[in-house]
Amino acid sequence: MLLEGYDFLDFGASTGDSMDLAVTHFGGQRGMGVDKDPGKIARMRDLGYHCMAGDITRLDLPAKSVRFVTMNHVLEHLPDLHAVALAIESAARAATDFLFIQGPFFDADDALARHGLKFYWSDWRGHPCHLTTRQLYSLLHVHMARDRVRDSADPCIHPLSSPRDQHAYQIGVHPPKPHVRFKPPAVPVPVYREIVCVVRLREFDGWHDAVRAAAGASPSNDTVISPEMPPTRRWLSRMRYDGYCERRSTSRTPKLTRRPAAALG
Repeated sequence: MLLEGYDFLDFGASTGDSMDLAVTHFGGQRGMGVDKDPGKIARMRDLGYHCMAGDITRLDLPAKSVRFVTMNHVLEHLPDLHAVALAIESAARAATDFLFIQGPFFDADDALARHGLKFYWSDWRGHPCHLTTRQLYSLLHVHMARDRVRDSADPCIHPLSSPRDQHAYQIGVHPPKPHVRFKPPAVPVPVYREIVCVVRLREFDGWHDAVRAAAGASPSNDTVISPEMPPTRRWLSRMRYDGYCERRSTSRTPKLTRRPAAALG
């Protein structure tokens, strides 16, 4: 597949929103969406987007053919962690500068369940892969920060008795839920909304612009920086954004550590 004239790819393009984000936040000029759903591909093309059919876990793309690749709320739709690793490898081969990864936060599922609570997205049938920040870290060897959820009053939190495949919690529509402050000892792990990563593939002049663009893509009210973050990067803790990842290695392709599907949790 030739990608001459395109400067970014959007994996799991779906409705085109992520392609718009790539243009408005990352300076993309001409993008190619990738999706395997024929109906979504047809709708994308009807709306004027460029979109091709493909399985993001087994794409045969020219090496270093676009500037960046976005994977916005798509990895959780893959069957397992092995498929996630394959998709990220495909993206890293195709891009020269960076990868943008964003998805729902699953790390707190067990802690919330002990209080009869859940994220509404955690039992969607379309989310078979509950990718956690620890698993993403093991794949990319990155540092990350995430948006904080303070208590169960947040509309992203549902009682366990809510039906599956819901969106934001609504009083009177969904069952009552207990009020729980998400702090130890009641909830021993931090609770966040999303994982958002910007993975640098090489040194380039626009890196800090890409990080600031990720901030604009997902504004938040809280940020946590890994304690391993080099001091020269701690200025990022002042930024309002959901997540930031920077590879420790200076090599062009991320080092990926594959895990069996049973490692998911």
